Amino acid sequence: MYLLLKPCKTTAAIEAIPRNRLVLDLDRCEEILKISCTIVANAGIMLIVSDRCEVSIHKDGRLILKTNDTDLAGDQAGRIAGWLEGTEAIQKDRSSGKAGQRSRR
Repeated sequence: MYLLLKPCKTTAAIEAIPRNRLVLDLDRCEEILKISCTIVANAGIMLIVSDRCEVSIHKDGRLILKTNDTDLAGDQAGRIAGWLEGTEAIQKDRSSGKAGQRSRR
């Protein structure tokens, strides 16, 4: 799910960029991740969890992993991707041409 790990420009952390554009439902992410991670905060625009390191999860799927260890960051990004892949927490990106419309309730 994650293609690129690079040093974050604004803090001592590593950023993981999704392979494909996506939109995360952070409330659903919280429900899924609370089984395996400690939820630090859900600010609506980002979800912060703690597992092997603290991770800020953004709606566009970017992860900011608070570590300078690229192996740890890659492992943590993989763990989060594994927990979320195939769930309703991951929605199609509505800005891409292939995206369908979300159903209304």
